Amino acid sequence: MPEKWRSTFGRLKRWPILAAAGTLVVSAAVTVVALDRGAAGPTGCATPEECHAVTAAAGAAPAPTTTAQATPVPTADAADSAGASAAARAADPTGGGRYPARFSVGAPGVGRYRQSDTQLPVPRGYRVYEPHNQASKEWDLYNCKGSVNLDRIYFRAFIYIGTDCHGTVNITNSIIAPPPGSANRAILVNANSAGRLTLNIRNTTIRPEPVGSGQQNAALTDHAINDCPTCTIRISGVDVANTGGMCLCGANVTIERSWLHDNYIAHLADPSQAHTGGVFPYGGSGPVTISNSRLEPGVNAFTGKEVPGYWKAITAVLFTQSQGGSTLRNYLVRDSFISLGAFGLYAQDGTGLRLRDNVFGPTHWGRTSGCGSDCKATYAEWSNNVVGSIDGTPSGKAVPRPS
Repeated sequence: MPEKWRSTFGRLKRWPILAAAGTLVVSAAVTVVALDRGAAGPTGCATPEECHAVTAAAGAAPAPTTTAQATPVPTADAADSAGASAAARAADPTGGGRYPARFSVGAPGVGRYRQSDTQLPVPRGYRVYEPHNQASKEWDLYNCKGSVNLDRIYFRAFIYIGTDCHGTVNITNSIIAPPPGSANRAILVNANSAGRLTLNIRNTTIRPEPVGSGQQNAALTDHAINDCPTCTIRISGVDVANTGGMCLCGANVTIERSWLHDNYIAHLADPSQAHTGGVFPYGGSGPVTISNSRLEPGVNAFTGKEVPGYWKAITAVLFTQSQGGSTLRNYLVRDSFISLGAFGLYAQDGTGLRLRDNVFGPTHWGRTSGCGSDCKATYAEWSNNVVGSIDGTPSGKAVPRPS
């Protein structure tokens, strides 16, 4: 096991520079980066419409996507058919339809793409939103009273959700593509505790644009989304690539039928500078539910092979850690593929963790990590978790419950 784990962390925002905030302990040191909003930011807008910098967008017709198909259930009186069906499920890289096939979720019209593609195509019917601030590359959403619906939009920016954004924000059928020079994660939630925010992200592709060696795009090395003290977040049918992880989220979070892949570290001289967790409820109290999802941050999805050095940048696909005496409760992971982090599951916090019917693919250090003497993670359920291959195909070999 490496001596040192490091992770970026940001709930607030500094304009536009990242500042070190402290050190975590995971039987070793974990460096944390915090972001906070300064006075130099742009002024607010009364409505999202007043904020939009919209350009006409035209593109190719939507490309067909592949839909994962569950294996048909055999009839009770067809023994041969039942055996064939079981064999088909065993050879199925979607675990018999439990989790999505690669490139089958995300924004309509995106299709297959390479990690290194400079930009994604703008599908027909999408509007293009440019940044409000060209220096930081951010697009601002300040007033969220009632419901704000953002549909079929190509954001050439990272999205900043402001301190007074309380209400419901729906981001659907869209592409979030922070360009080179972006100063923060793909969706930075900074809503304060004066009101509640519900953030629904559905059928959307989050994919920061790559940069060359030594260049900057902060969205490449941080979690795509973070939570807030009074947030409820639902991530459904979302494709997340070229990031440091999917979500820095620890309370009132649901992730379903979504896909994490292609962590991008080619621009880093030392990939360990980007140490994060795929889904990381740091200091979270729960509930957190992850279901029917494909979490494989270290795969190059276009080739089906490992991203070289992937394990240096992702502490674990599933990573839990206490902060300030917090305890994670109501944590459930089911029917998902967990693969290609330094660990698959690295649980350092959690009471009554529940994991069932998951497939654990290859990792660098181990599919799970043991819990040290100062660790308080316990399990209420660990059942039918099995080993799988790099493409997601399950085997019959059980993954033991972490000790």
